Amino acid sequence: MTGMRFPVACQDNHFAFPMLSQIYQQLLTSCFVYQSNHYREKTRMSGSKTVPMLMAVVMLFAIGAAADLAAENTESNLASWLKGVWISGGGTYTIYTDQHYFVVSLQGDSASPNIYCGSSQLKFSSRGLARKQVLRLRQFPGGEMDAWKQDIFTATGEEAEFLIDTALFQPGVCNIVEGTIYDSITEETAEYILLATCNGDQIKVFANGIYAYLPKGGGEFRSYRVEKFE
Repeated sequence: MTGMRFPVACQDNHFAFPMLSQIYQQLLTSCFVYQSNHYREKTRMSGSKTVPMLMAVVMLFAIGAAADLAAENTESNLASWLKGVWISGGGTYTIYTDQHYFVVSLQGDSASPNIYCGSSQLKFSSRGLARKQVLRLRQFPGGEMDAWKQDIFTATGEEAEFLIDTALFQPGVCNIVEGTIYDSITEETAEYILLATCNGDQIKVFANGIYAYLPKGGGEFRSYRVEKFE
């Protein structure tokens, strides 16, 4: 993941807060401009080199607010850019919702089918994407169907909550702990989010509805979102 973007104070009363909303930017910029002018005037008159306490407090507030909003924006972007129905030219349909992930894939024909169907519980995080498979159907050409599922329902018939530990996201790698796959964010821009997934492969999720699977050995396999969920 790219480094945390903190407020940057510039010369000539120009201040940048790249992760803050417009309202926060206007408020904090006004505070910085006022304090900067006040500090310069006070320094000119008295020769003092002491930075005003209020300016330091505002800086700390801005840093904290920027960090919080950066995390919120990352999680929100990852969810927004993934949620929906995706298709690929290879005959695969993938669906992401707020809390679930479904894949249906068929290649070949009835004489030699290559079938994969799976469903997983899902959770978005500012550090990546966590998923735990609960149903799987897999048949390779010439092989038998392998069927597996996990009971995730409580005694009252409700789905058990999918709990994750965000500390298990490891930068640059896919971490698998007790059946949960933690795909970590390795890079983030305004156009895409890059995730590290299993076997050294990567996933690049674009803001414009393109999903690129990047195998470790090279190449690229794209899916396209044909329906978006809010």
